[in-house]
Amino acid sequence: MSLFNIFKKKKPEPESNPPSLLMVKLFFKEAPVLNDDKMNNCLEKRFKSIGFPEIEHNNNTSRQYFFKDYLTSFKEGDMPAQGTLFIADQRSIDFEKLIISFNQSWNWKEAESVTRQCQHEIVLMDIMSRNLDYKMRLECFQKYVASMVEALNPDSIWISNSDNLISRMEYLNNFSTGDYQNLNAFLNVRLFNIQDANGEFIMDTMGLNALGLPDFEIVFQEYDVSKIAGLLFNYGAYIYENGVVIENGNTIEGIEEDQKWKCFFRDSLVEPKRIVLGIDS
Repeated sequence: MSLFNIFKKKKPEPESNPPSLLMVKLFFKEAPVLNDDKMNNCLEKRFKSIGFPEIEHNNNTSRQYFFKDYLTSFKEGDMPAQGTLFIADQRSIDFEKLIISFNQSWNWKEAESVTRQCQHEIVLMDIMSRNLDYKMRLECFQKYVASMVEALNPDSIWISNSDNLISRMEYLNNFSTGDYQNLNAFLNVRLFNIQDANGEFIMDTMGLNALGLPDFEIVFQEYDVSKIAGLLFNYGAYIYENGVVIENGNTIEGIEEDQKWKCFFRDSLVEPKRIVLGIDS
């Protein structure tokens, strides 16, 4: 059964999220060492053609890689997507920025305790890749991050675009079949209590907005939280797979058999502010 009822004939809703920077931080208890041989070998397992930084230009704090398998078109011509790496200042982890992630990392109960033991961080980002098809962009970035995770062995991984902390083993296990387009590590479902609202909750997805897609958001009271979480992840995966094939007022499969909920584009109720598909349950 299709998740969405898309029989309406209106033009697609024009509002959308602009693609934004993809960023992951690797946290370490001990100061990391950049071993170029190991890093390059891990990259070569996942990419067919890579431009590596020249050895004489390497330093102890940064790297830049060119992924020639993923070409981005610009007015000036095609350019390979790129990945950057830099080691942040020593003992510079800002734990205050991770408070939401400590509370929203559902698959790793030790996320906060392990991360707070870390003192060093490496920042991974993509550049020159926002014009790529969003699936190709995510595939390229997750190949890059997985290569660095394998080579550098961080104690904790923060996926900033989804407010999610994840362990090294869990992150790499997501790609054990070689599917670097899957959303298991990148898409997070968050839960918030609404104060003074008689037990109401807000749940949303986080991550799709960075790819230029709408996230989902729902306010509810009587439903089982775990079931709503499963539905939201499935909704997000559907939009990721098929694109924004839904319009204002289309219906979506609810939590009960034959239940239909309407969806509407709107500004999100919780931060970060972005376009979401709000579910009227």
